[in-house]
Amino acid sequence: MDMMTEQQFEELWQRAEAMPHAGRLTKELAAWKRRRQRTALTLGAALAVAAAAVLWTKPAVPEGFEGVYCNRTGMADIHWANVAANILTTETL
Repeated sequence: MDMMTEQQFEELWQRAEAMPHAGRLTKELAAWKRRRQRTALTLGAALAVAAAAVLWTKPAVPEGFEGVYCNRTGMADIHWANVAANILTTETL
């Protein structure tokens, strides 16, 4: 009969103890990968929506003006741009 050395016994003992943990970690790794993939897809979709919103929105400043500055926030910038254009193009008597 072949006798096992203390080192061989210790290695077998460690493997036996590690087996349940290895199975649990394998299952958790698969779930973690799925979560990471979902998160990456969600982030990519959010960035695509944000990029589309930035690219397809009209600028707040009307064309032909560098900027519109007014302390009345209740009206759109285009209104004040039209008022300024009207004032600047109206002939004074």
